[in-house]
Amino acid sequence: MRLFEHDYHLPSYPPPRGNVLLLSCMDLRLLDDIIRFMFYDNLGNRFDQFIAAGSALGIELKEDWRKVFFDHLELACDLHDVEDVYIMEHRSCGAYEKLLGAEGTFDDTLQGQADEFNVHKNYALKLTEQIASWSKKKNHPLIVRSFLMDLRGDVAIIHPQPERHSPGTAPKLIKTRGRKTER
Repeated sequence: MRLFEHDYHLPSYPPPRGNVLLLSCMDLRLLDDIIRFMFYDNLGNRFDQFIAAGSALGIELKEDWRKVFFDHLELACDLHDVEDVYIMEHRSCGAYEKLLGAEGTFDDTLQGQADEFNVHKNYALKLTEQIASWSKKKNHPLIVRSFLMDLRGDVAIIHPQPERHSPGTAPKLIKTRGRKTER
């Protein structure tokens, strides 16, 4: 497999046409996989990256990190006309274990994986709400998508969950904050 090849089996969602701010964790095991995913989404050289331990969790729990994140988001929007924010969470995150203790520690059973997904989803959605509030206040429309990467580099969509469409039918487009999105 070449460096930027990966067979992601994600449900369809409209990829960003503009620039993206990527929030990801500092875990060095996944740096190349994160870049590979961004190239898969046709975002090579079209994203700013903000790295914080625990991704959304770190931004939620560490007030000073949250301030720096939103300062960075504002500058990225001003300089690079960012239209989308990607929140990249990952499984087996040491920051979740360190910051949440037992609540952030998961085993590899099906139940453990489901619990881990839900905890990541909870923090990603909290940050999504904060970004939406910031976006409205700044009058800068943003679309936020959250993902969960495993240690093999495979990615699942956390939010928004894509709707299933009948075969042969196109997704219904709705207008959200002045932009067309899939519904």
